[in-house]
Amino acid sequence: MTPKERIVEQAMRMFAAQGIKSVRMDDIAQQLGVSKRTLYEQFGDKEGLLYLAMSCYFERDRLRHEEMTRDAGNVLEAMFIVLCDVMATSGTTNRMLDNLRKFYPAVYEKLMSEGTEQSRADFRRMLVTGIEEGLFTDRFDLDLAITVLFYTASGLMARKGGGFVLPGGIDERKAFVQIISTFLRGISTPKGLRLVDDCLKRCGPSCDR
Repeated sequence: MTPKERIVEQAMRMFAAQGIKSVRMDDIAQQLGVSKRTLYEQFGDKEGLLYLAMSCYFERDRLRHEEMTRDAGNVLEAMFIVLCDVMATSGTTNRMLDNLRKFYPAVYEKLMSEGTEQSRADFRRMLVTGIEEGLFTDRFDLDLAITVLFYTASGLMARKGGGFVLPGGIDERKAFVQIISTFLRGISTPKGLRLVDDCLKRCGPSCDR
């Protein structure tokens, strides 16, 4: 790890643990044993370092998902594993994104634009793989399916912001399991339907805890 990567990594950990607004460049410099001038020379300002630190945070999630799905038996299992992990870690992620939106809107907009593009590309890859593996039919609009998946996951993750109202007694994880499994059943072949039920038995409890 280069000295610059070490700074970004440490800043990312501090932002996640202490909150984006409360962590100052002085705090990061003191924690790393470097001068504040060094930080400004390498990153320009806090927003420059913040963007790289948040990019590191989301890249870490992507790499963790790759590791978690390495032994998945099929794309349906991989989808459940990834989406359930996204829901499980949404508390910290939402807190950081809320702080970004309030205090660093330019960084927030840039990250959201990049993240949306990446998420939609990931959903497309998984759905296409499912069609190729004979788990999904090819008789649905791919772009519409990607949009439904993306906004369902995003809406449930951001529900505390007021955008997604659930019936009483149903929390985000229970709603997620029901909505996503119902959606996947709707586009699945008979083979895919069996695997959806199998995934719910194995992955569902991890989402519903």
